Amino acid sequence: MTTSPVKSLLDEQIDELPADRMILAFTHTKWLGALSLAHDAGIPNVHAWSGRACLCGEWTVAYEVKA
Repeated sequence: MTTSPVKSLLDEQIDELPADRMILAFTHTKWLGALSLAHDAGIPNVHAWSGRACLCGEWTVAYEVKA
């Protein structure tokens, strides 16, 4: 694995993440589909996301949860 010369936004967020937390991310072609995947995975409040993005028609929703 190689190291990027420039840190990505995700790398910066992970560096700032407390040791007892992790990020769970779900992707789907539709916003509600991503929320549904989070619900199916046991996220109690799917609207309390910590980050979201839509790149090339693919929605990603991320949650910061206790490990």
